[in-house]
Amino acid sequence: MGGRRPWMSRSLGRRPFLRPGQPVRGPVRILFPLLAALFLVAGAGALDGQEVDREGQVPIAPELGVLEISQSLRAELELFPEIQGFRVARLFLREDGGTVLELEYMRDNQLRRERRLLSDQDLRDFQDRVALQLGERDPRLGLDREGRGRLVFDQTLLGLGFHGWAVPTVLDIDSAQGAVAAYLLTAGAAFYVPYHLSRDRPVSEAHRDLAWYGGSRGILYGVLLGDALADRDSDHVDRIRLAGGLAASWGGAVLGYATADRFTPDEGTAELWSALGDFGLGAGAASAFIAGPYATRDVVRDLDGVPVVESRTRNRSVGHAITMAGGVGGLLAGRWLGERQLYTKGNVRALESAVVLGAQSGVTLARAATDDDRTLVAGGLAGGLGALVGGNRLLREKRFSSGEGLLVNAGHLAGAATALGLTYLAVEEIDEHPLLYLATGTAGSLVGAGLVFRALGEGSGPSVGLGGSSVPNTRWRRGATLSLHPENLLLTIATIPGPGEITTPIPLLSIRF
Repeated sequence: MGGRRPWMSRSLGRRPFLRPGQPVRGPVRILFPLLAALFLVAGAGALDGQEVDREGQVPIAPELGVLEISQSLRAELELFPEIQGFRVARLFLREDGGTVLELEYMRDNQLRRERRLLSDQDLRDFQDRVALQLGERDPRLGLDREGRGRLVFDQTLLGLGFHGWAVPTVLDIDSAQGAVAAYLLTAGAAFYVPYHLSRDRPVSEAHRDLAWYGGSRGILYGVLLGDALADRDSDHVDRIRLAGGLAASWGGAVLGYATADRFTPDEGTAELWSALGDFGLGAGAASAFIAGPYATRDVVRDLDGVPVVESRTRNRSVGHAITMAGGVGGLLAGRWLGERQLYTKGNVRALESAVVLGAQSGVTLARAATDDDRTLVAGGLAGGLGALVGGNRLLREKRFSSGEGLLVNAGHLAGAATALGLTYLAVEEIDEHPLLYLATGTAGSLVGAGLVFRALGEGSGPSVGLGGSSVPNTRWRRGATLSLHPENLLLTIATIPGPGEITTPIPLLSIRF
C-alpha cells in the first residue's frame, strides 16, 4: 500500500473493506453518510445532554465578614463535633436558589466532602448561631482582614501626600518649625488613627478600595465645594479650598468604609463603583463645559489705580455643582449595574480602556469636522458614553483577572505609542497635523487593546458569586479534556486520497491537557 497505513479497515474474508485511494461505490456510498449522521446526532446529543450545576460561594456570616469556617474557628465555636478530621466548611448558593453547606474533612488519608442541602430556615438558624457565638467570644474571630494593611498604607500615603502639608496651610502656621512639626504629626496620625480603628473590624479588599476612593476623591469634592462657596476676591480662598479638601477626604474615607460595611460588595463590584464614579466626575465636568458655566469671560479689575484684565470662569459654582452631581450619579450607576451584572476587577480595568477608547474616537471624529473646543468635548463625552454601554455588553461573559485587565490597559497604551511613533517618523510636524495624530493614536489604541482582549478569551479570573464572594473560574482549570469530533468523519470521507497521495490524518478523538 505504498507505505501508507489505512485510517480504517475491516476484514471481510481476504478483501479489505476500504483501501486508500479506492473510490466509494455502491452501498458504501450510502453507508458512510448514514454513519456520519449517526455520529453527529450522537455527539450533539451527548454534548447537549450534559447538565452543568453552577454554584457561587457566599459568606457564612456576611455582617461579620466571615467567609468560611476554618479549623481554628470551628474549634472556638464548637461546631460540627460529629466530623472527624475537619478542614473547612463553606456555603454555596445554587442557580436554582438552594443553599448547600459543604464540609471538607480528612478520613483514612483521603480528602472527603459532605454536602448538605439547607432549607431557608436551616440557613437562617445556622448563620444566626455562628453570628451569636462570634459575638459572645472574641469579635475578631473569623473576620476578613485581608485589606487592613493596604487600607492603613493608603491612608498613611494620603497623610504624607496631602493632609500633612494641607493642615499647616489651613491653620496658617507661619514658622517653619511649626509647619514641619504639623506636617509630621499629621502624617503620623494618618497611620495611627486607621490602625487603631481597624483593630477589631472586618477590612476586606472592598473596604480598602472604597475607603481609598472616598479619601482620595474626597479631596477633589472638598476643593470644588470650598471653591464654590469662597469669595473669589478673598485672601483666604486657598485656605478655604484646602480646608474643604481635608474635611471631605477624611469624611470620604469613613463613608467609603461604611458603604462597604453596609452593602458588602465583592472586590470587583467595589472597583466598578469607583470606576463609574470617576467617569461620572469626568462626564459632569464635560457637561458643565459644554453647557457654559465653565466657559471663561474677561473681567477688568482696578489694582491700585491700574486696570487689570483677568479671565474668569463664568459661573464656577454652577459648574462645580454639575461636576459633583455627575460624580454622585456615576456612583449610583455603578451600584445599579453591579446589582445586575457580575464584574471582576480585571473586567473593570478592561471597561476603563473601552471608555477611554470611546472618548478618543469621539474627539477624533469631532476634530475631523471642527476645532471648536465645546464640540470636541461633546464628541469625547458621547464616545465615552457609547463605549461604556458597548463595553459592558462585551464583558458580560468575561471573567478577567486583575492582571489580565492590566494587559488590556497595557495593550491600549502600547498600541497608541506604536502608532504615534510611526506617524512621527513619517510626519514630524505635530502641530500641523493634529487630526492625523489623533486618528493614528486612536487606531493604534483600538488595535492594541482589541488584540489583547481577543487573545484573553473568556479570561481566567474568579467567577464572582452573590454576597461578596468569589470562586475560581473552573472553565480554566488545568486537566485532561476528552473531545469527540464526529463531524470529522464527513471530512475524512470527502478527502479519501487517490493513488500515490499522502494525506494528514483527521482525528475523531482528541485529548487536551
